[in-house]
Amino acid sequence: MAHALALDVSDASLLGLDEGGRVLGPSPGCALFESGQFLFGEEARRRSRLSPRLVASDCWARLDAEPLGPPFPEGLSRADLVHGHLEGLWKKARRGTAEVVLAAPGIHGEAALGRLLGIAEALGMPVVGMVDAALAAAASGFPGERLLHVDVGLRHAAVTEIRQGRELVRERVARMDRWGLDEVEDAEMRGAAAAFVRQSRFDPLHDAASEQGLFDRLPAWLAALARDGRATLSLPAAGGEAAVELRREDAEEWTAAYASELAQQVSVLKRAGEPTTVLVSAHAARLPGLVERIAAIRGVEVALLPLQAAAAGALRERAAVRSPAGALRFVTRLPRPEAPEGTVGGEAVLLPPRLAATPPASSGRRPTHVLLGCEARAITPEPLVLGTAPPEGARALRLTGETAGVSRAHCRLFESGGAVVLEDLSTWGTFVNGERVPGRAVVEAGDRIRVGSPGLELLLVAAAEG
Repeated sequence: MAHALALDVSDASLLGLDEGGRVLGPSPGCALFESGQFLFGEEARRRSRLSPRLVASDCWARLDAEPLGPPFPEGLSRADLVHGHLEGLWKKARRGTAEVVLAAPGIHGEAALGRLLGIAEALGMPVVGMVDAALAAAASGFPGERLLHVDVGLRHAAVTEIRQGRELVRERVARMDRWGLDEVEDAEMRGAAAAFVRQSRFDPLHDAASEQGLFDRLPAWLAALARDGRATLSLPAAGGEAAVELRREDAEEWTAAYASELAQQVSVLKRAGEPTTVLVSAHAARLPGLVERIAAIRGVEVALLPLQAAAAGALRERAAVRSPAGALRFVTRLPRPEAPEGTVGGEAVLLPPRLAATPPASSGRRPTHVLLGCEARAITPEPLVLGTAPPEGARALRLTGETAGVSRAHCRLFESGGAVVLEDLSTWGTFVNGERVPGRAVVEAGDRIRVGSPGLELLLVAAAEG
């Protein structure tokens, strides 16, 4: 019997879902050239640490036709590898498939999307429509007028803003190309290896075979740490076995900079005072500590999406995604879903409010000082300017260190009418307890101010009287 198939072509992994519920994949978006042939997906990952120079993990993220260069065959491009990877999955799925809907990341421009469609056509895939993957994942029915979809690929991270009215409309995609799961996994590998060295004097990065062994086992260990809080990690070593004890906090520390930056991007896109549902993809949820950081943002409700969320949404909404013959388009708006009574988000897991870190309770106390590390500055009616290069002659606290995204005069604090006011002067925004300040805000002792990306955090304190 003929059926429809949805393909989620994220660069983190390919995943197919058909009407009968059959799942194809996930197949990680990397390729490995070995012994004159290419391995794709899980086969490539299982050997990626043995021959790192022969791995191509950016083909799905870039989707261009530029030659890869040595050590790959002459003239071979990333588009060629996308063709080879997609071909392997299509061979398993094409029997009985009458139509295909693609769920593609919103990071791609027209050229990359056109190249993807050309590859699909060359493989004989009957593509009838293409939809933004974040939008498709959100099409299960979630509360709120604004949704933010958080995803992490192998070479990028992205936060997609979606508006819910009569329709579900993708409005903006904030793309971060500085890092992705490749960098996250490298940081986790270094952190785990350092723990082995400290506790057992065994370095699993000393040769390719033990490095691959650590790489293969790490996902299960991280899952155990997230679930249980503690775990014992063991690896074969000379003369026996090396083992270490780790805590959840250790894994979170290894990748804290990435989780902080992504959570801060959510804060930037979230509108002050407006409740927002944040949809965290299965790929993003792999980043230790990220979900907890997002849940701590005031006014946020977190939903953890299943791995097949984008493919399932594209399959379910294929009537709206299907394009007229000869006029294939990239769909960025869908009918607003009507979730059955008592259900929200299909198979998504809505975190109950008690799991979200709550903002500091209002102290009701006016802060007297702002604290940066060990340096404290008094807050008075004369404004205190915070920034990398405050105006000459102003009362100022000069910010140094992690100052990406910090303005020369970023914000200022001053006493007014018996309260302390924080005024944002910056291009990138100032955040109090994880929420962006809309111009000015009254602040209290115990509030935390964050500036920059990943940035600096300052604490407002009240000096004891007497």
